[in-house]
Amino acid sequence: MKKPLFLLAAMAFATASFAQIAPTPTPAQTVQAHHGKHAHQHKTPEQRADHGTTMLTKKLSLTATQQPKVHQILLAQAQEGQALKAQYPAKEQRQARHQAMQDGRAKYQAQLQGVLSADQYGKLQALHQEHQHKGEHGGKRQAKS
Repeated sequence: MKKPLFLLAAMAFATASFAQIAPTPTPAQTVQAHHGKHAHQHKTPEQRADHGTTMLTKKLSLTATQQPKVHQILLAQAQEGQALKAQYPAKEQRQARHQAMQDGRAKYQAQLQGVLSADQYGKLQALHQEHQHKGEHGGKRQAKS
């Protein structure tokens, strides 16, 4: 009689010891989980410029003299984008903000063209085309048949 009671008590204790309360996520983790890979929207302009410079250095083989120039252009673009988001906060103003961002993007592309070599700028254009193409299809790649 003691043996079955002892086993039952041991099993109950073992089950209770494995049950744990899940830690509550911080607001930053909640935003990260909600946005997934699009969590870049909450980075500072400096973080966005650093990330962009790192990516372009890797993809375009930027020289040591090009890196600070590209960083400065990307920083100015990120700061302007942040200012436009503050200037046009409402959903009804989304079209006006989009147009202002496109105008700014054209200005910064012209500045990048002055810093990059013709080959590098061509690669940058190809990267933009690829990025736009992915956006048209929801970021999903089609299966090859």
